[in-house]
Amino acid sequence: MSSSSFYQSAPSQPPHAFISANVATAISLDTVMPLPRTQALKWKPLRRRRAYEFYFNVVKRGMFIWEMERLHKIYGPIIRVTPHEVHIKDPNYYDEIYASSKRRRQKDPLLVAQFDLEGSAFSSVSPEEHRQKRSQLEKYFSKQSVTNIEYLIHENIDKLDQHFKRAYESHKAVSLDAGFAGLTSDVIYQYAYGFNSGNLDHEDFNEKVRDGLNGLFKFAHVSFFFPVIQTVMKSLPLWLLAKIDPFAYALMCQKADLLHRTKEFLGGKSSGSKPHPIMEIITGPSMPEHLREAERLNNEGFSLIIGGTETTARSLAIAAFRLLSNGHIKTKLREELLTVMPTPDSRPTWSQLEQLPYLSAVVWETLRVSTGIASRSPRVAPTEALVYKNYTIPPGTRVSETNYFVLTDPEIFPDPHVFDPERWLRAAAKGERLDRYMVNFGKGTRICVGMNLAYAELFLVLATFVRRFDMELFETTEKDIAFARDFGTPYPDEGNTSVRAIVTAVVKE
Repeated sequence: MSSSSFYQSAPSQPPHAFISANVATAISLDTVMPLPRTQALKWKPLRRRRAYEFYFNVVKRGMFIWEMERLHKIYGPIIRVTPHEVHIKDPNYYDEIYASSKRRRQKDPLLVAQFDLEGSAFSSVSPEEHRQKRSQLEKYFSKQSVTNIEYLIHENIDKLDQHFKRAYESHKAVSLDAGFAGLTSDVIYQYAYGFNSGNLDHEDFNEKVRDGLNGLFKFAHVSFFFPVIQTVMKSLPLWLLAKIDPFAYALMCQKADLLHRTKEFLGGKSSGSKPHPIMEIITGPSMPEHLREAERLNNEGFSLIIGGTETTARSLAIAAFRLLSNGHIKTKLREELLTVMPTPDSRPTWSQLEQLPYLSAVVWETLRVSTGIASRSPRVAPTEALVYKNYTIPPGTRVSETNYFVLTDPEIFPDPHVFDPERWLRAAAKGERLDRYMVNFGKGTRICVGMNLAYAELFLVLATFVRRFDMELFETTEKDIAFARDFGTPYPDEGNTSVRAIVTAVVKE
Protein backbone atom coordinates (compact mmCIF):
# COMPACT_ATOMS: atom_id res chain seq x y z
CA MET A 1 0.00 0.00 0.00
CA SER A 2 1.38 3.42 -0.85
CA SER A 3 2.08 5.93 1.88
CA SER A 4 -0.55 8.29 0.52
CA SER A 5 -3.24 5.63 0.27
CA PHE A 6 -2.39 4.34 3.75
CA TYR A 7 -3.04 7.73 5.27
CA GLN A 8 -6.14 8.34 3.20
CA SER A 9 -7.62 5.10 4.49
CA ALA A 10 -6.53 5.54 8.10
CA PRO A 11 -9.44 6.29 10.42
CA SER A 12 -9.55 9.74 11.96
CA GLN A 13 -10.70 8.24 15.27
CA PRO A 14 -9.60 4.89 16.72
CA PRO A 15 -11.94 2.10 17.77
CA HIS A 16 -13.03 2.33 21.38
CA ALA A 17 -11.12 -0.83 22.22
CA PHE A 18 -7.90 0.68 20.89
CA ILE A 19 -8.28 3.65 23.21
CA SER A 20 -9.11 1.65 26.29
CA ALA A 21 -6.43 -1.00 25.80
CA ASN A 22 -3.51 1.12 24.68
CA VAL A 23 -3.88 4.87 24.81
CA ALA A 24 -5.45 5.05 28.24
CA THR A 25 -2.65 2.89 29.59
CA ALA A 26 -0.04 4.95 27.83
CA ILE A 27 -1.08 8.19 29.46
CA SER A 28 -0.70 6.86 32.94
CA LEU A 29 0.81 9.22 35.48
CA ASP A 30 4.11 7.36 35.34
CA THR A 31 4.42 8.37 31.68
CA VAL A 32 3.43 12.01 31.67
CA MET A 33 3.75 13.37 35.17
CA PRO A 34 6.82 15.45 35.97
CA LEU A 35 9.86 13.37 36.85
CA PRO A 36 10.67 12.74 40.51
CA ARG A 37 12.35 15.81 41.98
CA THR A 38 16.09 15.59 42.67
CA GLN A 39 16.10 11.85 41.94
CA ALA A 40 17.57 9.93 39.04
CA LEU A 41 14.88 8.53 36.79
CA LYS A 42 14.04 4.85 36.85
CA TRP A 43 12.42 3.50 33.72
CA LYS A 44 9.80 0.80 33.45
CA PRO A 45 10.28 -0.77 30.01
CA LEU A 46 6.62 -1.21 29.15
CA ARG A 47 6.43 -1.53 25.39
CA ARG A 48 2.73 -0.84 25.34
CA ARG A 49 3.41 2.82 26.08
CA ARG A 50 4.78 3.09 22.54
CA ALA A 51 1.13 2.75 21.51
CA TYR A 52 0.62 6.29 22.78
CA GLU A 53 2.96 7.78 20.18
CA PHE A 54 1.76 5.31 17.53
CA TYR A 55 -1.82 6.45 17.99
CA PHE A 56 -1.07 10.16 17.59
CA ASN A 57 1.56 9.89 14.84
CA VAL A 58 0.30 6.96 12.75
CA VAL A 59 -3.43 6.64 13.38
CA LYS A 60 -4.08 10.36 13.77
CA ARG A 61 -1.34 11.24 11.27
CA GLY A 62 1.43 13.42 12.66
CA MET A 63 -0.38 14.82 15.70
CA PHE A 64 1.91 13.77 18.56
CA ILE A 65 3.56 17.20 18.60
CA TRP A 66 0.26 18.78 19.65
CA GLU A 67 -0.30 16.13 22.29
CA MET A 68 3.15 16.96 23.72
CA GLU A 69 2.19 20.63 23.72
CA ARG A 70 -0.98 19.77 25.67
CA LEU A 71 0.95 17.70 28.20
CA HIS A 72 3.49 20.47 28.75
CA LYS A 73 0.67 22.88 29.54
CA ILE A 74 -0.56 20.48 32.23
CA TYR A 75 2.67 19.13 33.71
CA GLY A 76 5.29 21.78 33.03
CA PRO A 77 8.49 22.04 30.96
CA ILE A 78 9.76 18.46 31.44
CA ILE A 79 7.74 15.34 30.68
CA ARG A 80 8.36 11.73 29.78
CA VAL A 81 6.99 11.14 26.28
CA THR A 82 8.03 7.49 25.86
CA PRO A 83 9.37 4.93 28.34
CA HIS A 84 12.94 5.99 27.54
CA GLU A 85 12.65 9.60 26.39
CA VAL A 86 12.30 12.90 28.20
CA HIS A 87 11.04 15.97 26.36
CA ILE A 88 11.90 19.47 27.57
CA LYS A 89 10.13 22.65 26.52
CA ASP A 90 12.61 25.36 27.42
CA PRO A 91 14.46 27.41 24.77
CA ASN A 92 17.28 28.17 27.21
CA TYR A 93 18.08 24.47 27.68
CA TYR A 94 18.35 23.65 23.97
CA ASP A 95 22.16 24.02 23.89
CA GLU A 96 22.52 21.51 26.71
CA ILE A 97 20.86 18.78 24.65
CA TYR A 98 22.32 19.68 21.26
CA ALA A 99 25.77 20.41 22.60
CA SER A 100 29.16 21.13 21.08
CA SER A 101 31.83 18.52 20.42
CA LYS A 102 33.25 18.99 23.92
CA ARG A 103 30.23 17.13 25.31
CA ARG A 104 29.50 13.73 23.82
CA ARG A 105 26.06 13.26 22.28
CA GLN A 106 24.68 10.28 20.38
CA LYS A 107 21.71 10.07 18.06
CA ASP A 108 18.74 7.78 18.65
CA PRO A 109 19.24 4.62 16.51
CA LEU A 110 15.47 4.17 16.21
CA LEU A 111 15.15 7.64 14.75
CA VAL A 112 17.82 7.28 12.08
CA ALA A 113 16.52 3.91 10.86
CA GLN A 114 13.21 5.30 9.63
CA PHE A 115 14.64 7.11 6.59
CA ASP A 116 16.67 4.14 5.30
CA LEU A 117 19.90 6.10 4.84
CA GLU A 118 22.18 3.54 6.45
CA GLY A 119 25.84 4.50 6.55
CA SER A 120 25.31 8.20 5.88
CA ALA A 121 26.52 10.94 8.19
CA PHE A 122 22.87 11.72 8.93
CA SER A 123 22.30 8.18 10.21
CA SER A 124 25.48 7.94 12.28
CA VAL A 125 24.69 7.20 15.90
CA SER A 126 28.04 7.80 17.59
CA PRO A 127 29.67 11.25 17.47
CA GLU A 128 32.98 9.73 16.35
CA GLU A 129 31.44 8.02 13.33
CA HIS A 130 29.45 11.14 12.49
CA ARG A 131 32.54 13.36 12.72
CA GLN A 132 34.51 11.14 10.35
CA LYS A 133 31.76 11.07 7.70
CA ARG A 134 30.72 14.70 8.04
CA SER A 135 34.32 15.90 7.68
CA GLN A 136 34.27 14.56 4.11
CA LEU A 137 31.30 16.83 3.28
CA GLU A 138 31.36 20.03 5.28
CA LYS A 139 34.15 21.79 3.39
CA TYR A 140 31.92 21.76 0.29
CA PHE A 141 29.24 23.66 2.19
CA SER A 142 31.41 26.32 3.76
CA LYS A 143 30.40 29.89 3.04
CA GLN A 144 33.28 30.29 0.59
CA SER A 145 32.45 27.07 -1.25
CA VAL A 146 28.80 28.08 -1.63
CA THR A 147 29.85 31.54 -2.81
CA ASN A 148 31.92 29.84 -5.50
CA ILE A 149 28.85 28.08 -6.92
CA GLU A 150 26.43 31.02 -6.81
CA TYR A 151 26.33 30.82 -10.59
CA LEU A 152 24.47 27.48 -10.27
CA ILE A 153 21.77 29.18 -8.25
CA HIS A 154 21.55 32.06 -10.72
CA GLU A 155 21.27 29.68 -13.68
CA ASN A 156 18.27 27.99 -12.09
CA ILE A 157 16.75 31.29 -10.99
CA ASP A 158 16.83 32.32 -14.66
CA LYS A 159 14.91 29.15 -15.58
CA LEU A 160 12.29 29.83 -12.92
CA ASP A 161 12.12 33.42 -14.12
CA GLN A 162 11.08 32.16 -17.56
CA HIS A 163 8.29 30.08 -16.01
CA PHE A 164 6.94 33.18 -14.27
CA LYS A 165 7.10 35.21 -17.48
CA ARG A 166 5.22 32.52 -19.41
CA ALA A 167 2.62 32.40 -16.64
CA TYR A 168 2.19 36.16 -16.98
CA GLU A 169 1.70 35.92 -20.75
CA SER A 170 -0.78 33.03 -20.47
CA HIS A 171 -2.65 34.44 -17.45
CA LYS A 172 -2.33 31.03 -15.78
CA ALA A 173 -1.71 30.40 -12.10
CA VAL A 174 1.75 29.14 -11.21
CA SER A 175 2.59 26.77 -8.35
CA LEU A 176 5.25 28.66 -6.42
CA ASP A 177 5.94 25.83 -4.00
CA ALA A 178 6.55 23.38 -6.87
CA GLY A 179 8.70 25.92 -8.71
CA PHE A 180 10.86 26.57 -5.68
CA ALA A 181 11.23 22.82 -5.07
CA GLY A 182 12.26 22.38 -8.70
CA LEU A 183 14.93 25.03 -8.24
CA THR A 184 16.36 23.73 -4.96
CA SER A 185 16.36 20.17 -6.30
CA ASP A 186 18.11 21.08 -9.55
CA VAL A 187 20.76 23.07 -7.66
CA ILE A 188 21.64 20.29 -5.21
CA TYR A 189 21.67 17.61 -7.92
CA GLN A 190 24.03 19.70 -10.00
CA TYR A 191 26.33 20.49 -7.09
CA ALA A 192 26.32 16.97 -5.64
CA TYR A 193 26.31 14.84 -8.80
CA GLY A 194 27.31 17.12 -11.67
CA PHE A 195 24.06 16.95 -13.63
CA ASN A 196 20.90 19.01 -13.58
CA SER A 197 17.86 16.88 -12.76
CA GLY A 198 15.78 19.03 -15.11
CA ASN A 199 12.81 19.72 -12.87
CA LEU A 200 12.66 23.30 -14.12
CA ASP A 201 12.58 22.01 -17.70
CA HIS A 202 9.07 20.65 -17.08
CA GLU A 203 6.00 22.85 -17.15
CA ASP A 204 4.76 21.17 -13.95
CA PHE A 205 8.26 21.26 -12.41
CA ASN A 206 8.33 17.43 -12.49
CA GLU A 207 6.04 17.35 -9.45
CA LYS A 208 5.74 13.56 -9.38
CA VAL A 209 9.29 13.25 -8.04
CA ARG A 210 8.53 15.81 -5.36
CA ASP A 211 5.34 13.93 -4.52
CA GLY A 212 7.50 10.85 -4.01
CA LEU A 213 9.70 12.78 -1.61
CA ASN A 214 6.65 14.02 0.27
CA GLY A 215 5.39 10.44 0.37
CA LEU A 216 8.68 9.41 1.97
CA PHE A 217 8.23 12.03 4.68
CA LYS A 218 4.59 11.11 5.28
CA PHE A 219 5.52 7.45 5.60
CA ALA A 220 8.27 8.16 8.14
CA HIS A 221 6.14 7.57 11.24
CA VAL A 222 5.05 4.17 9.91
CA SER A 223 8.69 3.35 9.10
CA PHE A 224 9.68 4.35 12.62
CA PHE A 225 7.45 1.67 14.13
CA PHE A 226 7.85 -0.88 11.31
CA PRO A 227 11.31 -0.37 9.73
CA VAL A 228 10.98 -3.69 7.89
CA ILE A 229 8.60 -1.94 5.47
CA GLN A 230 11.55 -0.03 4.02
CA THR A 231 13.30 -3.33 3.32
CA VAL A 232 10.21 -4.72 1.61
CA MET A 233 9.78 -1.60 -0.53
CA LYS A 234 13.42 -1.76 -1.66
CA SER A 235 13.08 -5.41 -2.61
CA LEU A 236 10.13 -4.82 -4.95
CA PRO A 237 10.85 -4.76 -8.70
CA LEU A 238 10.42 -1.26 -10.10
CA TRP A 239 7.66 -2.41 -12.48
CA LEU A 240 5.63 -3.67 -9.52
CA LEU A 241 6.32 -0.55 -7.47
CA ALA A 242 5.06 1.54 -10.41
CA LYS A 243 1.69 -0.20 -10.15
CA ILE A 244 1.50 0.08 -6.36
CA ASP A 245 2.70 3.66 -5.90
CA PRO A 246 3.72 5.81 -8.92
CA PHE A 247 5.20 8.49 -6.67
CA ALA A 248 7.41 6.05 -4.77
CA TYR A 249 8.36 4.56 -8.13
CA ALA A 250 9.52 7.96 -9.43
CA LEU A 251 11.61 8.48 -6.29
CA MET A 252 13.14 4.99 -6.38
CA CYS A 253 14.01 5.39 -10.06
CA GLN A 254 15.90 8.52 -9.17
CA LYS A 255 17.70 6.76 -6.33
CA ALA A 256 18.60 3.85 -8.63
CA ASP A 257 20.03 6.32 -11.15
CA LEU A 258 22.11 7.95 -8.43
CA LEU A 259 23.45 4.54 -7.37
CA HIS A 260 24.52 3.91 -10.96
CA ARG A 261 26.32 7.26 -11.06
CA THR A 262 27.95 6.59 -7.69
CA LYS A 263 29.31 3.27 -8.96
CA GLU A 264 30.67 5.03 -12.06
CA PHE A 265 32.47 7.56 -9.85
CA LEU A 266 33.92 4.70 -7.78
CA GLY A 267 35.13 3.14 -11.02
CA GLY A 268 37.01 6.30 -11.90
CA LYS A 269 34.63 7.77 -14.46
CA SER A 270 34.58 11.58 -14.48
CA SER A 271 31.40 13.63 -14.67
CA GLY A 272 33.14 16.15 -16.90
CA SER A 273 31.75 18.95 -14.73
CA LYS A 274 33.82 21.82 -13.41
CA PRO A 275 34.12 22.16 -10.51
CA HIS A 276 33.97 18.44 -9.83
CA PRO A 277 30.72 17.52 -8.04
CA ILE A 278 30.78 16.53 -4.40
CA MET A 279 30.05 12.85 -5.01
CA GLU A 280 32.81 12.52 -7.59
CA ILE A 281 35.32 13.86 -5.08
CA ILE A 282 34.23 11.88 -2.01
CA THR A 283 34.19 8.60 -3.95
CA GLY A 284 37.85 9.17 -4.76
CA PRO A 285 40.95 7.88 -2.94
CA SER A 286 40.77 10.63 -0.30
CA MET A 287 37.81 8.80 1.26
CA PRO A 288 38.95 6.08 3.72
CA GLU A 289 38.65 2.71 2.04
CA HIS A 290 36.16 1.29 4.55
CA LEU A 291 33.79 4.15 3.69
CA ARG A 292 34.06 3.72 -0.10
CA GLU A 293 31.10 1.36 -0.43
CA ALA A 294 28.55 2.11 -3.14
CA GLU A 295 25.34 1.76 -1.11
CA ARG A 296 26.72 3.82 1.76
CA LEU A 297 27.92 6.59 -0.55
CA ASN A 298 24.63 6.54 -2.41
CA ASN A 299 22.79 7.03 0.87
CA GLU A 300 25.17 9.88 1.66
CA GLY A 301 24.34 11.55 -1.62
CA PHE A 302 20.63 10.91 -1.31
CA SER A 303 20.61 12.49 2.14
CA LEU A 304 22.02 15.64 0.52
CA ILE A 305 19.20 15.57 -2.04
CA ILE A 306 16.51 15.15 0.62
CA GLY A 307 17.97 17.80 2.91
CA GLY A 308 18.66 20.22 0.08
CA THR A 309 15.22 20.19 -1.54
CA GLU A 310 12.00 20.36 0.44
CA THR A 311 12.84 22.34 3.59
CA THR A 312 14.33 25.29 1.69
CA ALA A 313 11.56 25.14 -0.92
CA ARG A 314 8.95 25.23 1.83
CA SER A 315 10.62 28.26 3.41
CA LEU A 316 10.59 30.06 0.05
CA ALA A 317 6.92 29.20 -0.48
CA ILE A 318 5.98 30.51 2.96
CA ALA A 319 8.00 33.68 2.36
CA ALA A 320 6.13 34.21 -0.91
CA PHE A 321 2.78 33.69 0.81
CA ARG A 322 3.63 36.15 3.60
CA LEU A 323 4.97 38.79 1.21
CA LEU A 324 1.96 38.53 -1.09
CA SER A 325 -0.37 38.65 1.92
CA ASN A 326 1.36 41.71 3.37
CA GLY A 327 1.84 44.21 0.58
CA HIS A 328 3.47 46.80 2.83
CA ILE A 329 6.28 44.35 3.68
CA LYS A 330 6.89 43.55 0.02
CA THR A 331 6.87 47.26 -0.91
CA LYS A 332 9.41 48.11 1.78
CA LEU A 333 11.60 45.18 0.74
CA ARG A 334 11.53 46.19 -2.93
CA GLU A 335 12.54 49.74 -2.02
CA GLU A 336 15.55 48.40 -0.15
CA LEU A 337 16.46 46.06 -3.02
CA LEU A 338 16.68 49.03 -5.40
CA THR A 339 19.94 49.98 -3.68
CA VAL A 340 21.69 46.86 -5.02
CA MET A 341 19.33 46.01 -7.89
CA PRO A 342 18.85 49.28 -9.82
CA THR A 343 17.27 47.29 -12.66
CA PRO A 344 15.18 44.11 -12.45
CA ASP A 345 17.93 42.19 -14.25
CA SER A 346 20.64 43.22 -11.78
CA ARG A 347 22.55 40.29 -10.25
CA PRO A 348 23.68 41.15 -6.74
CA THR A 349 25.82 38.62 -4.92
CA TRP A 350 24.74 36.78 -1.82
CA SER A 351 27.33 38.82 0.09
CA GLN A 352 25.77 42.09 -1.09
CA LEU A 353 22.26 40.95 -0.22
CA GLU A 354 23.31 39.90 3.28
CA GLN A 355 24.21 43.53 3.99
CA LEU A 356 20.58 44.63 3.53
CA PRO A 357 18.99 44.81 7.00
CA TYR A 358 15.36 44.52 5.94
CA LEU A 359 15.95 41.61 3.54
CA SER A 360 17.96 39.89 6.28
CA ALA A 361 15.05 40.43 8.68
CA VAL A 362 12.63 38.93 6.13
CA VAL A 363 14.88 35.88 5.74
CA TRP A 364 15.22 35.41 9.51
CA GLU A 365 11.47 35.77 10.03
CA THR A 366 10.81 33.37 7.16
CA LEU A 367 13.03 30.75 8.77
CA ARG A 368 11.36 31.29 12.13
CA VAL A 369 7.80 30.79 10.89
CA SER A 370 8.69 27.92 8.55
CA THR A 371 10.24 25.91 11.44
CA GLY A 372 12.57 23.68 9.41
CA ILE A 373 12.43 20.20 10.92
CA ALA A 374 9.15 19.56 12.74
CA SER A 375 9.87 16.32 14.60
CA ARG A 376 11.83 16.15 17.80
CA SER A 377 15.33 14.72 17.36
CA PRO A 378 16.44 13.03 20.59
CA ARG A 379 20.02 13.00 21.79
CA VAL A 380 21.67 10.67 24.25
CA ALA A 381 24.42 11.73 26.66
CA PRO A 382 26.03 8.28 27.16
CA THR A 383 28.27 9.18 30.10
CA GLU A 384 26.89 12.46 31.42
CA ALA A 385 23.97 12.97 33.79
CA LEU A 386 22.05 16.01 32.59
CA VAL A 387 20.50 18.30 35.14
CA TYR A 388 17.40 20.34 34.39
CA LYS A 389 16.28 22.49 37.31
CA ASN A 390 15.63 19.97 40.12
CA TYR A 391 15.62 16.92 37.86
CA THR A 392 18.54 14.60 37.22
CA ILE A 393 18.42 12.77 33.92
CA PRO A 394 20.67 9.69 34.02
CA PRO A 395 23.23 8.86 31.33
CA GLY A 396 21.85 6.92 28.39
CA THR A 397 18.46 8.63 28.45
CA ARG A 398 17.00 10.03 25.25
CA VAL A 399 16.34 13.75 25.68
CA SER A 400 14.72 16.05 23.13
CA GLU A 401 13.32 19.48 22.39
CA THR A 402 11.11 20.52 19.47
CA ASN A 403 12.17 23.39 17.21
CA TYR A 404 8.63 24.68 16.76
CA PHE A 405 8.22 25.27 20.50
CA VAL A 406 11.42 27.33 20.60
CA LEU A 407 10.57 29.37 17.50
CA THR A 408 7.07 30.22 18.72
CA ASP A 409 7.85 30.90 22.36
CA PRO A 410 5.92 34.11 23.14
CA GLU A 411 8.45 35.14 25.80
CA ILE A 412 11.09 35.39 23.08
CA PHE A 413 8.96 36.16 20.04
CA PRO A 414 5.84 38.15 21.09
CA ASP A 415 2.84 37.44 18.84
CA PRO A 416 4.77 34.43 17.49
CA HIS A 417 2.27 33.57 14.76
CA VAL A 418 2.48 37.04 13.20
CA PHE A 419 4.94 37.47 10.32
CA ASP A 420 6.87 40.50 11.56
CA PRO A 421 10.35 41.13 10.09
CA GLU A 422 10.54 44.32 12.13
CA ARG A 423 11.00 42.25 15.30
CA TRP A 424 14.57 41.53 14.18
CA LEU A 425 15.33 45.21 13.60
CA ARG A 426 13.85 46.19 16.97
CA ALA A 427 15.89 43.50 18.72
CA ALA A 428 19.10 44.57 16.97
CA ALA A 429 18.52 48.19 18.00
CA LYS A 430 18.28 47.03 21.63
CA GLY A 431 21.35 44.83 21.35
CA GLU A 432 19.28 41.65 21.76
CA ARG A 433 20.48 38.44 20.07
CA LEU A 434 17.33 36.74 18.85
CA ASP A 435 19.44 34.65 16.50
CA ARG A 436 20.59 32.48 19.42
CA TYR A 437 17.08 31.01 19.42
CA MET A 438 17.07 30.24 15.69
CA VAL A 439 17.18 26.47 15.76
CA ASN A 440 15.86 25.69 12.26
CA PHE A 441 19.13 24.07 11.26
CA GLY A 442 19.73 22.45 14.63
CA LYS A 443 22.70 23.20 16.85
CA GLY A 444 25.86 21.58 18.07
CA THR A 445 27.89 19.06 16.11
CA ARG A 446 24.88 17.91 14.06
CA ILE A 447 23.90 21.34 12.76
CA CYS A 448 22.71 21.09 9.15
CA VAL A 449 25.72 20.73 6.86
CA GLY A 450 23.90 22.50 3.99
CA MET A 451 22.92 25.58 5.99
CA ASN A 452 24.98 28.02 3.91
CA LEU A 453 23.50 26.74 0.65
CA ALA A 454 20.01 27.25 2.08
CA TYR A 455 20.84 30.81 3.11
CA ALA A 456 22.26 31.63 -0.32
CA GLU A 457 19.15 30.29 -2.04
CA LEU A 458 16.83 32.21 0.28
CA PHE A 459 18.59 35.54 -0.25
CA LEU A 460 19.08 35.20 -4.01
CA VAL A 461 15.66 33.76 -4.86
CA LEU A 462 13.64 36.14 -2.67
CA ALA A 463 15.50 39.18 -4.01
CA THR A 464 14.76 38.15 -7.60
CA PHE A 465 11.16 37.22 -6.85
CA VAL A 466 10.38 40.57 -5.20
CA ARG A 467 12.35 42.78 -7.59
CA ARG A 468 11.13 41.31 -10.89
CA PHE A 469 7.47 40.33 -10.40
CA ASP A 470 4.14 41.46 -9.05
CA MET A 471 1.83 38.61 -8.09
CA GLU A 472 -1.47 37.90 -6.38
CA LEU A 473 -2.32 34.77 -4.46
CA PHE A 474 -4.64 32.38 -6.28
CA GLU A 475 -6.85 29.90 -4.41
CA THR A 476 -4.37 29.89 -1.53
CA THR A 477 -5.22 30.56 2.09
CA GLU A 478 -3.56 30.22 5.47
CA LYS A 479 -4.66 26.58 5.75
CA ASP A 480 -2.55 25.69 2.70
CA ILE A 481 0.68 26.59 4.51
CA ALA A 482 -0.21 26.25 8.21
CA PHE A 483 1.74 23.72 10.26
CA ALA A 484 -0.93 21.21 11.28
CA ARG A 485 0.81 17.83 10.99
CA ASP A 486 4.33 16.68 11.74
CA PHE A 487 5.75 14.29 9.15
CA GLY A 488 9.38 15.12 9.83
CA THR A 489 8.82 18.52 8.25
CA PRO A 490 5.66 20.60 8.79
CA TYR A 491 2.61 19.84 6.66
CA PRO A 492 -0.83 21.44 6.42
CA ASP A 493 -3.91 19.56 7.54
CA GLU A 494 -4.51 18.16 4.05
CA GLY A 495 -2.07 17.56 1.21
CA ASN A 496 1.29 19.31 0.88
CA THR A 497 2.31 22.92 1.38
CA SER A 498 0.78 24.74 -1.58
CA VAL A 499 1.14 28.36 -2.71
CA ARG A 500 -0.33 29.34 -6.07
CA ALA A 501 -0.25 32.80 -7.61
CA ILE A 502 -1.15 34.83 -10.68
CA VAL A 503 1.68 36.92 -12.12
CA THR A 504 0.09 40.35 -12.57
CA ALA A 505 3.14 42.22 -13.86
CA VAL A 506 6.73 41.78 -14.96
CA VAL A 507 8.55 44.77 -13.50
CA LYS A 508 10.30 46.82 -16.19
CA GLU A 509 12.27 49.29 -14.13
